[in-house]
Amino acid sequence: MHDGVALLRTLPLPALFDRLEQAGDGLAVGDWVLVVEDGGSLYISERLARSSLLQRSRGENGVQRIVANVDTAVLVMALDGDYNPNRMERYLLMVRAASVAPLIVLTKPDRCEDLEARRQEIAMLAGDAAVYLLDARTPAVLRVFAPYLAEGQTLVLLGSSGVGKSTLMNTLLGAEAQRTGSTREYDDRGRHTTTTRTLRLLPGGACLIDTPGIRELRLGGDEDVAADAFDDIRALAQHCRFRDCRHEQEPGCAVTSGLPPARLANYRKLRGELAQQQQARLETKAPKLRDKTADKASKSGKHSSRDDSKKR
Repeated sequence: MHDGVALLRTLPLPALFDRLEQAGDGLAVGDWVLVVEDGGSLYISERLARSSLLQRSRGENGVQRIVANVDTAVLVMALDGDYNPNRMERYLLMVRAASVAPLIVLTKPDRCEDLEARRQEIAMLAGDAAVYLLDARTPAVLRVFAPYLAEGQTLVLLGSSGVGKSTLMNTLLGAEAQRTGSTREYDDRGRHTTTTRTLRLLPGGACLIDTPGIRELRLGGDEDVAADAFDDIRALAQHCRFRDCRHEQEPGCAVTSGLPPARLANYRKLRGELAQQQQARLETKAPKLRDKTADKASKSGKHSSRDDSKKR
C-alpha cells in the first residue's frame, strides 16, 4: 500500500499506455489500477474494469473522461445567475447514461426569492432523483449527505464554477482542504478556483471527487434523451397513435399536445444534438473500419498465395 502522494507520481507503463490509446481510451480520476515498483519508482501496470464512466464531448477533439467508478453524482447548481434548468437536464442525461445515481443540490438559497418554485421546477426534471436546497457552509450538509457516505462509496461533485462544490467538499471533510472563491458580482460566474479533479477520502470512508466548473456540457452520444432525462415524454409517448411516433407533426401525438412548448423545444434540441454526435462518431470510426478491412483482405490474399504455391 502506498500513500496518496506517491500514487500521484505514478506513470502508466508504455505497454498499458499504448493499449489504451489504441482502444481510444485512457486513465481517468477514480480508476482502480494495479501499481508495480521498479527501481524505486512506481508504475501503473493495469487498469481494472470500470463500473461507470462519466464523459462529455469535446467536439472534433473526441471525448473527455471526467471520472470513473462513481456511485453518486452530486449535481450542484446555484440559485443565482447560474440557475439553468436546461443545463441540469444535460447533467441528468450524462450521469444516467453512465448508470450513475444523480443527487441534486441547489445552493445559495439566500440569492433566491421563491425557493419552493425553483425547487419544484428542478424536481419536475429530476424524476426519482432527490433535490435539496442547501447552504454549502452549514451543518445541514452533513445530515443530507449521510445516506450517501457509507464506506466504499464514491461521489463526484459536478457543476459550474462558483456554485459551491469546493465549499461542500470542505464542509464534508471538516477542514479547509480546497480553496474557495466568490463569484463575479455582475454575472454570478465563478473564477475556477478548482482547476484539477481531486479525489479525497472522507472521515467515514467514502471518497469524494471535486471537479473544475463545467458550464458548457456537450453530450457524448451514448445518452438516450427519453429514457435518461425526459420521464414525462416517455409516459406521454405511450399514448401516441403511432408506435414509432417522432413527436414532430404526426397526427394523434400525445407528446406535442400534452407537453409545454418550451420543454418540447428543449427535448427536440437535445435529440438533434445527440443525433449529430452519433453521426460524427460513426464518421470517425468509418476510416478505421476500412483500414482494418483492407488489412484483413491484404493478409488473406497473402495467405491464399502461399496456399496456392504449396498446391502447385
